[in-house]
Amino acid sequence: MASFQFNVDTSPMAHSIDNTRGTLNGVTVAVTAMEAAVIATERQASKTICDKVDEGFYMLVRSQISQKAVAAHTEMTSKQITLIQLAKALENVKRQMENDFHLIAKRYAKLFNSLNKALEIRVKELDRPAMHLADVRKSIVFDKLKDNSSMVFSISNEALPITQTALSGKLKQKTKETMNTLFESVNEDKTYSEKVDSILVKTDNDFSSDANISFIPSAFVVSDSLLNAGDYIENVYTVKTDVWQNTTPIVSEINRVCKDLNWSPSKTEDKNLVRKEFIALCEKDSTDGRILKEMIRLFDESAWEDCK
Repeated sequence: MASFQFNVDTSPMAHSIDNTRGTLNGVTVAVTAMEAAVIATERQASKTICDKVDEGFYMLVRSQISQKAVAAHTEMTSKQITLIQLAKALENVKRQMENDFHLIAKRYAKLFNSLNKALEIRVKELDRPAMHLADVRKSIVFDKLKDNSSMVFSISNEALPITQTALSGKLKQKTKETMNTLFESVNEDKTYSEKVDSILVKTDNDFSSDANISFIPSAFVVSDSLLNAGDYIENVYTVKTDVWQNTTPIVSEINRVCKDLNWSPSKTEDKNLVRKEFIALCEKDSTDGRILKEMIRLFDESAWEDCK
């Protein structure tokens, strides 16, 4: 069998392979660099995308919060204006109520003061001598503690004699005025008793000689009830003297015979005379003008009857 032996030169191929290895190494380096660049670019792109997404989400949330804050601020402002208006209205109501309260309180205080004064005058008129004596006692006995006249009893030994003389004279003057006032009060009481005794008739010529009859003036007053419509209030007024203190029998007798008495309208002259005295008493007491007019109106509208 034939044998063949060939010698092939591989140097070019080896040289080519060597060149290819350098190129491959360059390609490997380029691919590695490109891969690193791509990775860096992707990271930068993802970071940019995340930043943009975060910024957009932040702006969206901020915008919504801002809109809600503006809406809440607008609503708060409107409610605040409403509350301010309500506060002003309440302040006006409070001021009006205070003015009404002070006006009503002032009116009622004036009315009660007038009523107190009228009642005081009526109480004093019921027993004028006793009230006058009480005023004198107050001014002389109680008010002297507020006066310099009491110093005459406790003045020191070092005081000047002229001071003692002046205080003693002042005390004597007050004592004199007190005694004069007491004298006038007693004299007035005595005059009143004499006038009452003078109008009392002890005997009557139309009766038998052994009869002892006395006449005492009395007033029988019938007025409308202020509580119940249609009801009447009957009052009997009579004088009191030292001789006749108990007026209960007189009142009982008048109440018993009042239904059998004959009444007739009083004369105009008598009513005018009484009206003149009544107006004089009202003006003397200096009652409130409105009350005075009301008293005169009630007086003019009242009807009088005399027992015949």
